[in-house]
Amino acid sequence: MKGRHPFRTNSIVFRLYTQIMVILVILFAALLLSNIYSLQVVQNHIVSNSDHTLAIYAETIHNSLDIYAKDLIEVFENNADDASDYASRYASDYVHSVDGGDYFKEIHLMNALKSKMNNNYASDGMFIQILRGDRILTQFGKRVQSSEKMALSDFLKQEDWKVMQTHAGKRGEWSVLNVEGTFYLFKHITYGAVSFGTFVKADSLLSLTSREADPASQFVLSAQDGHILAATVAGELWGKGNRIDEAEQSDKRYLFVTKSIEEFGQMTNVVTKQSMFSGLKLIQWLIISLGGISLIAVPLVLRFLARNILRPILELVRAAKEVEKGQLPFPEAKGNYSFEFMKLFHSFQSMVHEITHLKIQSYEEKIEKSRAELKVLQMQIRPHFYLNAISTISSLTYHNRNEEIRQMIQMLSRHLRYMFKPELTLVSIDEEMRHVENYIRMQEIRYPDQIFYMTDIEPTAGPVRIPQLLIQTFVENMFKYALTYGELLSIFIRANVETLGQQSYVQLVIEDNGEGFPESWLERFESGDLEREDGEQIGIATIYKTLKLLYKQDALLTLSNAESSGAKIEVWLPIPNESQNTTG
Repeated sequence: MKGRHPFRTNSIVFRLYTQIMVILVILFAALLLSNIYSLQVVQNHIVSNSDHTLAIYAETIHNSLDIYAKDLIEVFENNADDASDYASRYASDYVHSVDGGDYFKEIHLMNALKSKMNNNYASDGMFIQILRGDRILTQFGKRVQSSEKMALSDFLKQEDWKVMQTHAGKRGEWSVLNVEGTFYLFKHITYGAVSFGTFVKADSLLSLTSREADPASQFVLSAQDGHILAATVAGELWGKGNRIDEAEQSDKRYLFVTKSIEEFGQMTNVVTKQSMFSGLKLIQWLIISLGGISLIAVPLVLRFLARNILRPILELVRAAKEVEKGQLPFPEAKGNYSFEFMKLFHSFQSMVHEITHLKIQSYEEKIEKSRAELKVLQMQIRPHFYLNAISTISSLTYHNRNEEIRQMIQMLSRHLRYMFKPELTLVSIDEEMRHVENYIRMQEIRYPDQIFYMTDIEPTAGPVRIPQLLIQTFVENMFKYALTYGELLSIFIRANVETLGQQSYVQLVIEDNGEGFPESWLERFESGDLEREDGEQIGIATIYKTLKLLYKQDALLTLSNAESSGAKIEVWLPIPNESQNTTG
């Protein structure tokens, strides 16, 4: 009897084997040649892209410095005579007498600086040196830290700008100066004894261009003499003050592309070589290895898969799709497969049968449980000031303050309607803020001239839906713990939309000027010990549970004490995609 050949020419295994082998041989050869050629192409492409990117960034820096210089010239042209006159009188000790004119002249000069620093395209600071070592008028930008301001003020006061102007370079250049380890670019104009100037940190200029840079592509700003002013590259070689040419010679891990910036030096794009080529080389060797393994394994694997695994798996997939479409029960196996697959078929049948009976019951139980938990949490965070409100109304009647009584009753009515909305767990920030402001106005009637509040709600954050009474709970806590009779209570509420990675969040910040949270309670909060029912800060503990239940995330709530005084609450709430299109 003639034996059966395992690979008959009309079998699907033989056909698959032949076609796959031909495709693999062609594919591996093409990919191998392509990757060898791509090594050079990728490098040329990266150099070209870096050159275009640096041209754009250099133009951005040039435009920024040009704006700063124009602001300086405008301030100088409009105030040079006033500053010179003020300096002369100050030097002759005339200004030390009681002379209102000099006081207003100084205010005028400060306002001139402030008007330029308040726009969105301002430098890091502007100054007018009235008398070297004695009198300096300065206005710092938002990017300058508090710790840097004192050092800058001393430096600006002591520097001899007149001598520096004598040694300045060609027109348009900025002076690069080191102030306690930080490099700044200065532009100044000296008129008699008075010097007008503006400055910007090298780090600030770098941040204008490298915010969205690839982590494998870093940037370095350097002066005309090659000293590094600012860099995003890690390592001792790239520290401020080192020379960039020495770093290039010592660190061979990077590819360097440089663009000149006429105002102060140059900008260099530092690209990691490993990130450019390692992937290509790895793919190249992987293709070669896979080619050799495939020549041996493909025939065996195809036969085994087709006979023992592919066929029963495909049948399981088809049956699962039928169940997904609602065609129950799970179909019986059509072939005589191995014990494991037959067991798997029977297990699927039992599982589908059980899911059919328990799915509706399980979903309903989960929904009811979630609703019950949310309802309990809402009841826990409802305020308890109704008796105080009634007492306030009663007190107002004794003084015949009918208009305030009417307002109090209307606001209390709106408060109660909001509190007892049926089955409402999420509201927009705008709606919650209307309720909070209504609550604060009631407290203003009770505590006249003791409450100051300010809100800053971005238009994009207003429609975002948040748990009901979220902001109200924190504001009520501030009245409970931060308000002291006879002292002004200040409350600040801010809401804005931020993006972290691929997720958008609404950031809520609530602050007051009270004594802040007790350190012991903050330690309990940090450790997660919020289960004790001692009545202390129960509203915040309830909010913490509500956020965890609704968003299934930890670390959404942060509590701290401000450096000066008062409590600070910060809440980060994830924004679902559909919430971004909600209008109320």
